[in-house]
Amino acid sequence: MKTHQERSHAISRLFICGLLSGKEFDRLEKRSLKMDDKLRKQIRQGEVNDAVEEHLESLEPGKLFKHRSVWEAVGVESFTRDEVLTALQVHKENFLVEQVRKGPNNFQVFWTRCLNDEAEVENGE
Repeated sequence: MKTHQERSHAISRLFICGLLSGKEFDRLEKRSLKMDDKLRKQIRQGEVNDAVEEHLESLEPGKLFKHRSVWEAVGVESFTRDEVLTALQVHKENFLVEQVRKGPNNFQVFWTRCLNDEAEVENGE
């Protein structure tokens, strides 16, 4: 994938050659910047996912924990609350953790690390 600078250079060349109008030039420049922002967010979320996964691996399977404890463990200053929550959701989809609701409101949402039957079978347990 090209960087914004490379895309911007290509867009500028098309504009100079008369193949793009000013309006099209502006639209493509904005789109290029949005693509870079999206890519940066994806890279950042990957870093958060890795940090959260590393912490989750250290937790005892079946033991309940709150989102905040994971956030504090990986670094409140390093990552945002939403980034850590998104990482937990990703790991939920990958069956590393599951969400446990103890009541109707968000203050009663807990998480637990799933038992990994495949890993236990491979290790002969």
